[in-house]
Amino acid sequence: MKTSVKKCLLIEILLGISALLNFIFPVIFNHDRQIIFLAIALLITFFSLGIDLKRNANDKNVIRNILIYIFIYYIIIYLAGLFIGFARTIYSYTFSNLINNILPTLFTIVLMELIRHELINKTNKNKLVLITSCILFILFESSYSFGAYNMAVKEEVYKYIGLVVIASISKNILMTVLNTRTDAYPGILYRIIMEELIYVVIIVPNLGPYLESVALIILPVLISFMVINTEKKKVVDKPKDRKKLNKFYLVVTVILLMLVLLNSGLLKYQIMVIGSNSMYPYMEKGDVIFLERMKNDELKEIKKGDILVFRYDNKIINHRVTKVVERSGQLYFTTKGDNNNQEDNTVTKQEDVIGITLHRIKYIGLPSIWLSEVFD
Repeated sequence: MKTSVKKCLLIEILLGISALLNFIFPVIFNHDRQIIFLAIALLITFFSLGIDLKRNANDKNVIRNILIYIFIYYIIIYLAGLFIGFARTIYSYTFSNLINNILPTLFTIVLMELIRHELINKTNKNKLVLITSCILFILFESSYSFGAYNMAVKEEVYKYIGLVVIASISKNILMTVLNTRTDAYPGILYRIIMEELIYVVIIVPNLGPYLESVALIILPVLISFMVINTEKKKVVDKPKDRKKLNKFYLVVTVILLMLVLLNSGLLKYQIMVIGSNSMYPYMEKGDVIFLERMKNDELKEIKKGDILVFRYDNKIINHRVTKVVERSGQLYFTTKGDNNNQEDNTVTKQEDVIGITLHRIKYIGLPSIWLSEVFD
């Protein structure tokens, strides 16, 4: 094993020990201490491996393509916001608060990506270093959110896996791909835009937290394919491969747009996340349901036993129909949650009915529950 590889593995062991300690003692490392540790790790990397921050000839093309992808991403979600609505961000906009939010994140991003770049390129993209560095940076990032979740609660475990671990995996795969094709600058630029923008905008599209998290996972995957394909084109331009990649992009774009439309309520069918356990055990908090939106002339099809989706007190409720009554041409629905001891106190009028539940998928909406609680 080459000396440079051994040195890189020793630095990675240092990162791994830090992540492990933070999993065991989550209170020890706050954001400031994280920055100090990363700065020390970068100095050790520079002293042991040397400094190599030369610009890569491929940088301009990759940076241009990354900016195009991010621009398209924000166009899509903000256009969707015109139909779905917008929400205010939770951050204060005084100068001191902007500095306190932006600078620590900026330092963390730059330090992490410089360390990653040196580890990968000083070993000539050694496969062992590529894999271990990606895994360790995932662990390193995941460890800082570990203490915020109660791992004794099943829902908390799903939240942590979905929002922290999976999102980190997607992002770190992209960062690894970028550092094998370019230098550190494209990855730093991507992370600054995606992680700092929330601190400087006043409103964000209210896409639904689950859908937003899915989009943030898909975006790094798409950019990774773009970078890999760009590299292949330099070797040989294969029309068949380009057609396959274009088909892949088209399929992913269609899926993403369909998710936006299904979440928006503009279609006959809609997806929605369950926010309580009132219908347990048939469905529980964090499940995603597919509902059929119904017009007034279709409400007569609703019968006892159907799961009604309706509005009540500025909330959307999902309870089972126990009785349907028609008076003076108007329909009234008595409902009850399967997990409740008695029927709902109020009778639902037909103008408050959205539709009926057709199907459910377990657990995949848990990230949405967590993010909605953060916004609230």
